[in-house]
Amino acid sequence: MNALSQSASLSYLPLGDQTVMIRFENRLSAEVNSRVRSFAHVITERKIAGVERLIPAFNSLAVCYNPVVISYQELVDELKALEGGISKELGTNGKTVCIPVTFGGTYGPDLPEVSEKTGLPPEEVVRILQSKPYLVYMVGFIAGFPYCGDIDERLVLPRRATPRLKIPKGTIAIANQQLGLYTIESPGGWHLVGWTPMETFHPYAEPPSLLVSGDYVQCIPISAEEADAWDEQRQRKWDQEWNSPR
Repeated sequence: MNALSQSASLSYLPLGDQTVMIRFENRLSAEVNSRVRSFAHVITERKIAGVERLIPAFNSLAVCYNPVVISYQELVDELKALEGGISKELGTNGKTVCIPVTFGGTYGPDLPEVSEKTGLPPEEVVRILQSKPYLVYMVGFIAGFPYCGDIDERLVLPRRATPRLKIPKGTIAIANQQLGLYTIESPGGWHLVGWTPMETFHPYAEPPSLLVSGDYVQCIPISAEEADAWDEQRQRKWDQEWNSPR
């Protein structure tokens, strides 16, 4: 087994004895991430015997395989032969999911601090956050957690020095260039700016996560009163208005 196989701008290396890690350019960008997702699509279409799962990340793609069916080097050779099929267009066909968010107050306790550190009024922070859809670069960390980017450079802040032990399910948070949604209660060090009553992760659904790599998230402001009164009927009406296929 080769410790590292190089091909053009991609690099291949083993991750344990059942995964090939494909690394793309070492930078965070929508263009690179689009190439990752495009290659995942090409590999899926090829239906390589022994390949069991693909895990796209920011700038890498993990290909999990059965070594009894195909060896590491055989798989690397197959993958390298498919590189010519990578297309930016194949990685840009995700859906946009509009999410209701109540910003600030008890649901977004860090909004005043974000305002202070950025020098922007809280209402301007909210306006900027809801001004555009955000690309879901990858899903991970906790079940269904979407890493979305890129937020406006005026709102870019490092993670908090001291992480919280418990962040409520549904919390919307920002850190560095990204916006995220805590799908379950979890520890975390991001800045908490809002909360959504919308469920985006159902462990028994197929697929369990509403959001996948390549989708877009758009935050739509709602009042705290609306969030508190949220129920299945309100969710159905929301989806009909905001998330129905156009």
